[in-house]
Amino acid sequence: MHYLYGPVPSRRLGFSLGIDPFLKKSCNHNCIYCQLGNKKPLGFEKIEGVEPQIIEEELYTFFKDGGIADYITFSGRGEPTLWAHLGRMVKFVVDNFKHKKLAILTNGSTLWRKDIRVEIEKADLVVPTISSPDRDTYLRLHRPNRNDDFERYKNGLIKFCSEFKGEIWAEVMLVEGVNDSVEQLKKLAVFLYSLPLSYIDINTPVRPPAEKWVVPPDEDKIKLACKLFGPKCRVVGKFSPPSPRALEIANLANTIFDILKRRPEQVSNIANVLGIDESKVDEALNALVAKKLVMKTSDKYFRIQHNAQ
Repeated sequence: MHYLYGPVPSRRLGFSLGIDPFLKKSCNHNCIYCQLGNKKPLGFEKIEGVEPQIIEEELYTFFKDGGIADYITFSGRGEPTLWAHLGRMVKFVVDNFKHKKLAILTNGSTLWRKDIRVEIEKADLVVPTISSPDRDTYLRLHRPNRNDDFERYKNGLIKFCSEFKGEIWAEVMLVEGVNDSVEQLKKLAVFLYSLPLSYIDINTPVRPPAEKWVVPPDEDKIKLACKLFGPKCRVVGKFSPPSPRALEIANLANTIFDILKRRPEQVSNIANVLGIDESKVDEALNALVAKKLVMKTSDKYFRIQHNAQ
């Protein structure tokens, strides 16, 4: 796969299969915490990026080969709403992978545009970045294109949130000395709670940032922010890699899924074919059942769910 990545283990999205429609950093922001380094921010013009047919083929191949993902997520090396083919790809995913949820991670700066709001209206989840309570903080934190406008950004978020039918989670990136003062956090909390958000997720720069001086706030500041943001707040932080045992179960689940694509089987038959204990087969099958990829029949056979083919 060239333009799909993962599935990436995520605290929030489970196993997230990423779509990266750009060949290089392509964003209208140049955030001080960006892991892709410094680059002059682009404008609001749409970008051709990767040909959509290529990504469509990679998605078909991934799931045909038994790939497992909870979410298909637009993210990667740029602002996904700038991709010229986003509307087409959202429709493609919704029409062809109904058993998967679709998420879009965005900096939120383009949501004032009606055409973009329409393009992403069928997504299950949109996660906009909302980290700045005022214009000065917005400029310092995100270093946007000179044609960006903070009030337009805020109004775009308000408009989008009033129209969108799916879930909206805010991502708040906190940087020490930039947007973590008590005054800033209180102002940001007021704005966040004016929006119909399911969650408010606090994140911090854990990967090497564009600016070396960028560091996370201390633990007390993060706790204060979460208290001010209220019961919807979650601290995301860095995802802990899955344990070797979890990876073993995931790999076994993929193998069993491939077997069940050919025919229904019982636990004992699968264990005999693979030469492993039935208890391990049970664990992997339970994971597949929980993800609604496999079902157990009345005669103790396991088979693939019709929508997981």
